[in-house]
Amino acid sequence: MTPLRPAAGFPTPAEAIAACPPPRGGRTVIAIPDGTRPVDVPAALAALAPWVTDARAVVGLGLHRPMLAHELPGSPFPLLQHDPDQTDPTAVVDGIPGSVSHHLRGADVVVGVGIVELHQYAGFSGGHKAVSVGLGGRATLDALHARERVVAQGVGLGAIEGNPFRAAVDALGEAARVRWVLNVANGRWFAGPPRQVLAEASASLDCWLDVDEAASSAALLVPPRKAVNFYQASRAATYLGLSARPPLLPGATIYLDAACVEGMGEGSGEQAFADLARRLPYPWADALTGAPPVGAGTQRLVMLALLLQSYRLVVTGCARPDALRACGLDARPEPAQLHAPADALLIADPFGRLPRLRA
Repeated sequence: MTPLRPAAGFPTPAEAIAACPPPRGGRTVIAIPDGTRPVDVPAALAALAPWVTDARAVVGLGLHRPMLAHELPGSPFPLLQHDPDQTDPTAVVDGIPGSVSHHLRGADVVVGVGIVELHQYAGFSGGHKAVSVGLGGRATLDALHARERVVAQGVGLGAIEGNPFRAAVDALGEAARVRWVLNVANGRWFAGPPRQVLAEASASLDCWLDVDEAASSAALLVPPRKAVNFYQASRAATYLGLSARPPLLPGATIYLDAACVEGMGEGSGEQAFADLARRLPYPWADALTGAPPVGAGTQRLVMLALLLQSYRLVVTGCARPDALRACGLDARPEPAQLHAPADALLIADPFGRLPRLRA
């Protein structure tokens, strides 16, 4: 199956699907992202409707909390939500026990809908990740996100080739029989085999802005979908500070502007992260040494501990500062502009385009 599309993708999901339709089959399961990902899921499902039969859509929560009734997207198909404790085994991949949602039982066709954007471990989200992670079992996600895997050589923001984390995500997706995906990247849609879609969509992105000088402070304006809790919002800080060429002076202050209305987070993975953050002394250096933290979600604390070895973090515009302060964080209700210096590096799209020092 070779997608017939220009390198820049298509402006609508319907056009992308028409250029490379999904496989035909009996029962179809469509993995879709939850509300933390900026994807027009209703438009994607409506565009898929003429091409699939006996289909159902499953919200890929990973270890996030279930979506509330008013948060669920409109769907022409029955809509289900993933439970990481209700899964079936697939295959062992590099020591990782693969498993996926029991809603895939009996499916003739498994497809994924998602977004291709920068990702701390997989390089970019998208491709197989909609199923292998979004619909993955708890034991799968725990093993995949173990400390030694997320800090392994080759793992990093924007890295696909030679990235062992990405390789595991793709192999787990193939074990789950994902054959086709529909992904959006910066407003353009791509459809086809997962690896090819990921390669083309990621290549279409302009993720980096080269700057000539390192700054002593930076203000990150986290978009509302990611600002719902600190677990999600903190990605913006580690994306910047742990990138290959961060535009920050040693000891620089990162102002993370995020409401965090759910505090540290309400999903089981986010709660494991919060529990560990409360147990370990800030800035959580113990997460980097000794026995590895247990459970998917705790890898976020590993990334933050790495970040805090070099930089200072202040959360601003926070609706629930006490919840973050209980974990040792400097959290303030006032917005970043009231705390960050006038010359702070302002980053308005931390999940789409990041500054980096010019090579």
